Amino acid sequence: MKFSSCPNTPNCVISDIEDKDHYIEPLSFKEQNLESINKKLVEVLKSLGGNVVENKGDYVKANFKSKFFKFEDIAEFNIDLSSKKIYVRSAAQTGWYDFGVNRKRMEKIRKEL
Repeated sequence: MKFSSCPNTPNCVISDIEDKDHYIEPLSFKEQNLESINKKLVEVLKSLGGNVVENKGDYVKANFKSKFFKFEDIAEFNIDLSSKKIYVRSAAQTGWYDFGVNRKRMEKIRKEL
């Protein structure tokens, strides 16, 4: 699945090497099958406050809401079993700047995986 491009705002990250302003390395994993990495990813997302709204095995979409202002971020994950990489896109749905929240969240997910 191909992600939508990031907007021209600094509140989005994406694992698309052609988007140098928003680029983030894909996440890596060691699991041998799709079911196990999907399960682990969903567990990590929930532990960080994510609400999984779509789960199609190799594609997972989750919403995150900030506690104070209730801003919503949408994070998408595309699991590529052959490369053992999870390609990501995470973006704030409102505003211009997110204080690096989306990038920091992806790095927390990377550590947990």
